[in-house]
Amino acid sequence: MTKIKVRGIVLREYEAGESDKRLLIFCKEHGRLFAYARGARKPTSKFMAASQPFTYADFILVQGRGFYSLAHADIIENFYTLREDYDRLMAAHTVAEVLEKTLWDDIESDDLLKLSLRTFLVLSKGRVEPLQALSVFLFRFFDVFGLRPQTDGCVLCDTQLSEMLKPMICSEGLICHTHKPITYQSVTHTAIKAMQHILDSQPAEAFLFSAADSVILELKKVASMLWSCHFEWELSW
Repeated sequence: MTKIKVRGIVLREYEAGESDKRLLIFCKEHGRLFAYARGARKPTSKFMAASQPFTYADFILVQGRGFYSLAHADIIENFYTLREDYDRLMAAHTVAEVLEKTLWDDIESDDLLKLSLRTFLVLSKGRVEPLQALSVFLFRFFDVFGLRPQTDGCVLCDTQLSEMLKPMICSEGLICHTHKPITYQSVTHTAIKAMQHILDSQPAEAFLFSAADSVILELKKVASMLWSCHFEWELSW
């Protein structure tokens, strides 16, 4: 039997058999992979804590015929406080949903793993509103995924942001009023500044900004529009 050691975060748990779990784990070196945790649904199982969603741990996996089995786990962080607030928990589940449906097997995703862990940490500490944290995650996700929107000027002409009276944003980034693509979202200069902060700041600072609820709602609308332009399924947020 071949054993591998991976460091990763549990994104999903699925019931399997009478008392087992099938875990979806996001690992730095392997992207996403599935592993069976034998007996993890039993109250006395040594895997009960390590098999919970959002648990970040070092896992030792045994490779079988087409699947992995969990042999050992050392928990690094369980982000338990996420479970104490419904809105934060739902935001964390949306992050997990994004990762589950966009990650590839056996492809290293270090930047995305770091972003995900930072988002779970921010959500668990409760110092940033869930909608703001989730919006930041999505804009940074677009950047990591190669889908960063242009925010300093029109993507279709030479008009700079400072010259735009009523800016809009499409799948590629900002557009001025002289263009009208099929899919776009009107956006204020304040929201654009927030987007620039999110995309240009260091990872630890991207979540840390103050904005009115109306601006955070704008960020959500823009992120949702960008998501619908690039992916075929809707986000549950």
